[in-house]
Amino acid sequence: MTMTRRRLCSVGAALALVGASGCLGGDETETGGSNGDEWTWSGALPVESVVQHHDPSCGCCHEYVDYLERHEIDVQVESTDNLEAVKREFGVPEAAMSCHTIEVGDYLVEGHVPLEAIEELLADEPAVDGISAPGMPQYSPGMGPRGDEPLTIYAFETSGEFSEYTTV
Repeated sequence: MTMTRRRLCSVGAALALVGASGCLGGDETETGGSNGDEWTWSGALPVESVVQHHDPSCGCCHEYVDYLERHEIDVQVESTDNLEAVKREFGVPEAAMSCHTIEVGDYLVEGHVPLEAIEELLADEPAVDGISAPGMPQYSPGMGPRGDEPLTIYAFETSGEFSEYTTV
C-alpha cells in the first residue's frame, strides 16, 4: 500500500484523536491523577466478580478496571486483540459499543458506566441484555473526573433495541 500525504494526515489525525481520548494511557501526572478519582460510590453489587473484555493496549480500559477495583469489585480481565469478535459473539448492538465489554451477572455492561447505574441495573432486573455508555464519553469513570452534566446510560438488547435507561 502506498502512503500518500492524504493517508498520512488521516492516520495522524486518528492517532491524535485516540491519544486525546485517553485510550493510549499516559502519565498520571499529566491528568492530575487517576482518571476515576472523583467517581465515588458507596453502594454494593450482588456479584462477587466481573469479567472485563478489552484490548490490552487501551489505557482507558485499564483506568476503568482501577475504578472498579478501588470500589472493591473483583475484576477478571480478558485481553483480546479482536474485541469486535467478542462484541459480535455477545450480540452488542453497534449503537451501544464502547471500548470494553463487561459481564456482570446475567447482564453486559458496555463501556465506562458508573457503578450507580450498574447497581440500579442489578436491583431493577429489567428485561434487557445490558447497559451502555456508548463511545468513550468524557467525564465518565476512567475517562476523566466527574463532569457537571449528567451522564446518560442506555439499555440495549441483542436484537438491536436501544433506549435511554438512566442518568447518573
